[in-house]
Amino acid sequence: MLIGVEWTSSSFSAELIDNGGTVLAQTHHPVGTNAVADRDFAARCAELLPAGWLRQAEAVYFSGMVTARNGWRETGFVPAPAGFADLAGAATIVQGETIPHIFLPGISAAGALPDVMRGEELKALAAGDGMASAVVILPGAHTKYVAIKDGRITGLATYMGGEIANLLRKDSLVGRLIPPVATIDGTGFERGLRTSWLGDLPGGPLRRIFSARSLVLFDRMPPGEISGYIAGLLAGAEIAEAQAEWPLQEASVLVVGASPEALRYQRALELRGIAAQSVAAATAPSFARLHAKLASRLP
Repeated sequence: MLIGVEWTSSSFSAELIDNGGTVLAQTHHPVGTNAVADRDFAARCAELLPAGWLRQAEAVYFSGMVTARNGWRETGFVPAPAGFADLAGAATIVQGETIPHIFLPGISAAGALPDVMRGEELKALAAGDGMASAVVILPGAHTKYVAIKDGRITGLATYMGGEIANLLRKDSLVGRLIPPVATIDGTGFERGLRTSWLGDLPGGPLRRIFSARSLVLFDRMPPGEISGYIAGLLAGAEIAEAQAEWPLQEASVLVVGASPEALRYQRALELRGIAAQSVAAATAPSFARLHAKLASRLP
């Protein structure tokens, strides 16, 4: 039995997992690594994990920003192509007060625009398990596109559309007309998507973003649709950009998770004519695979 922890900059998630990869219990807290001001990660982790878990498990595994430069223990990056054996080989094992703590590395991609990820690789590898090849998409503020081939990550890219959309809605000229209680509605989102893809309109994303304000000023869009419209403009631009780099029309495309962002992304791909399958955002199978590879190295 093991504990798998995904500790990002904004949240703490942990699962108690049997050796076959089945989740026996789980917990989640909105306590990211950024909230550990005194850097006493050991004490905070002990507070966040349910009582008794450490007595049941053989080891606890850490992924995400907890292994970054400002985290608990920094690990490096394994260069792609990389799979479970590479991650296990580069893991850092530290004996905790009761059981071993294993800090997992991230994965990097070289090139003119180098890219990295920490934690998402576990979801991507679990999603593409058993497939000869696939493109795995992990939507969010920093959407990841991950190429999987025969159980290994062969390439990755990060697209910042989600974060840029959030910034535009919260602190920009085009966001000032958004009503206080407005949400990202489907009508505005799909309108933004189609606007981003219309070839007979002038300019590109930077030209079209201002229409989130001007369409409202000319009474051609209600203010309640602005949030969705901005989200659609950026998601549409992101997908069009990714489509030029990734074989989305030919490959098996997997969208990870059932969050609102993932569901919107699935809808956007559908409208773009790209067949995509929704898969669970599971990390337990990957933690179990790594535990099997590392068992002989544990104290």
